[in-house]
Amino acid sequence: MELTVEADAWWSYLVVFVAAAIPVVEVLVVVPVGILAGLSPAPTAIVALAGNLSTVALVAVGGDRLAGWWRRRRPVEHRQPSRRSQRARALAQRWGVPGLALLAPLTTGSHIATVAALATGSESRRVLRWMAAGLAVWSAAAAAATAAGVDAFT
Repeated sequence: MELTVEADAWWSYLVVFVAAAIPVVEVLVVVPVGILAGLSPAPTAIVALAGNLSTVALVAVGGDRLAGWWRRRRPVEHRQPSRRSQRARALAQRWGVPGLALLAPLTTGSHIATVAALATGSESRRVLRWMAAGLAVWSAAAAAATAAGVDAFT
């Protein structure tokens, strides 16, 4: 039994969504690979953005709740910040949540940047808004650059 072109495209976009949702993989990788595989640039960027943002949202909401639970559970006298937490705070204080969100796909990845922003005490909704904006910018940039590159070589 042979699949139609529409079904093949649907599965391809599902693969893009799932690949972008993996915390180690960023939209800067998934979008160009999807476009080079023959998918349309705009839908590929949108689907990759949705995939990456879905797990970033889980990290933001879940991380906020987990941090609250952890603070309630730990005694006050043992609340010394770790070196990793101190480094994340310093990074977030230097660049702020907007800077983290815009630099994340190039540096640490969107999921780690989300955790770093939450570790500084930033509100999860604010972090999620900025991460969405940063991921949207990089998804669009990756799609535009890849499409321009493909056009230049064809």
